Amino acid sequence: MKNSLADAIEPPVRRLSALLVPIRLGPLRYARFRWLWIAGVGSFLGTWMHNVAARWTAATLSSSPLTVSAVDTLQVLPVVLLSLGAGRLADTIDRRRLLVTTHASLAAVTILMGTLATVGRLGLPALLALTAFIGVLGALNGPAWQATVPRQVPDDEVTSAVVLISTGFNVARTIGPSVGAWVLLNFGAASAFFTNAASYVIIGLLIWRLPPQSPHVTQVARPSSLADPSLRRLYTIVLFFGFFAMPSLSLLPIVARDALHGTAQTYGTLLSAFGLGAACIGPVIAVSSRKLGYSHFVALTCLASAGGLVLLSIAQTSLSGATGAALCGIGWIGAISTTNAAVNTRARVEVRGRALAFYLTAAVGGQAAGSFIGGLMAHRFGLSPVLYACSLSLIVLAIVVFNLSIRTEELRQSNSGQ
Repeated sequence: MKNSLADAIEPPVRRLSALLVPIRLGPLRYARFRWLWIAGVGSFLGTWMHNVAARWTAATLSSSPLTVSAVDTLQVLPVVLLSLGAGRLADTIDRRRLLVTTHASLAAVTILMGTLATVGRLGLPALLALTAFIGVLGALNGPAWQATVPRQVPDDEVTSAVVLISTGFNVARTIGPSVGAWVLLNFGAASAFFTNAASYVIIGLLIWRLPPQSPHVTQVARPSSLADPSLRRLYTIVLFFGFFAMPSLSLLPIVARDALHGTAQTYGTLLSAFGLGAACIGPVIAVSSRKLGYSHFVALTCLASAGGLVLLSIAQTSLSGATGAALCGIGWIGAISTTNAAVNTRARVEVRGRALAFYLTAAVGGQAAGSFIGGLMAHRFGLSPVLYACSLSLIVLAIVVFNLSIRTEELRQSNSGQ
């Protein structure tokens, strides 16, 4: 009887496992990717703890929303200015050595930031200057890190690999802010900065254990990624999405402080809700984007972010604020992961670093502009009008992206009919 029951249960269980594992955990079968994922989660955790301390420190040093949003702007603006050069660098040298060097430098900068905070010398100019330096190092690091992912798994698992990295990021986002807020409240900002420095050391050591990531030798000299219309559409979509969705993150300390009249713990709660929403949507991104098509799926994520921004604009309790933040997290990771995976799979291998550099420039450029302009508009007109305007803009973007997919399909059918 037991054997008969086991024989009856085993086939559907095996089929279910075969369905779930390739989508969620399949890329972890590959040792190199597994090390990258472990290293990334550790680094993301330290980074989110650092960001909580940096943003809240800025909020305590100045009452202006523009100053708080400047912390995000200075981290991402160097990515806009330097990513194209960093992409060429990632295509021409050993990416492992580049990643180890950038993470060692990041550790040194965050140790300096923690030291200044310990002795009470971390004023606003020093905070912003060191934040900008972290942004420069992040710009050099980004394309090499992004281009390393498809080297570790087969092409048909790239989407799942990107989603796993994004899910790990959002698990860290879920845990990191709460832990960072606890560290901030109990031990001060310096402890959060030192913890982030330790995470950079750990990820550097883990990357060093990987084999050399030699570049793909090619004679291609021009940035052919710009010649592909589908890549240009992806760059444009992520640019505008980042611009209109970024205030959901950069202005979140203002929501916690002014709308909810909270503390650093309130801010941590909102960030955790943002990360929780992102982590919940992560496992279904690969399947949903394939079934719906990336344009339709991205249109839905734009609508999710729009709804979250509306809730944040009217939030009066932690529950309503957390619900809005969770919706923004769902929209954020859905759009970013889907477009990132599409670029990874579409770009030619010999110029993948440059293609991802264009992608990062568009994504981060939109985020930097959205953070700065969102902070400026909130300073002049108030928080709620800015969040409402961003929500409306994301609805318009969703309609455009949805119609773009329909027109592309109509063109395809017309061409096949001829």
